[in-house]
Amino acid sequence: MSYIIPLFLGLFVLIMHTVFYFHDKAILNGAASETAVLGAQAERRAGTEYDLEEFFRERTDDKLIYMTEVTVEVRETGKEITVSAEAYKNFMGIEVSQKALIVKPEENIRLMR
Repeated sequence: MSYIIPLFLGLFVLIMHTVFYFHDKAILNGAASETAVLGAQAERRAGTEYDLEEFFRERTDDKLIYMTEVTVEVRETGKEITVSAEAYKNFMGIEVSQKALIVKPEENIRLMR
């Protein structure tokens, strides 16, 4: 028993770290996706301006279990919004990147007429 109990406890800790890792990855992926879509929608509407990095931080604050050091970078080109996020704790890290195309269907509809 003295060999089996530490083995089970070690396995339990390993499973918990794995679950926390994938939970944080899902939170980062969802927040990056929402931020990219909001940025693409803001580009479509004239006069709307959002702080996309702050929006991302609102989506991830106090929701991550394991990762603590989060950085985000938002790049806007003429055709797409790219949100790249990284989270680290010690030797483990998560890198997530989401893109959203800036589409302007109004212009295409006007060209068809």
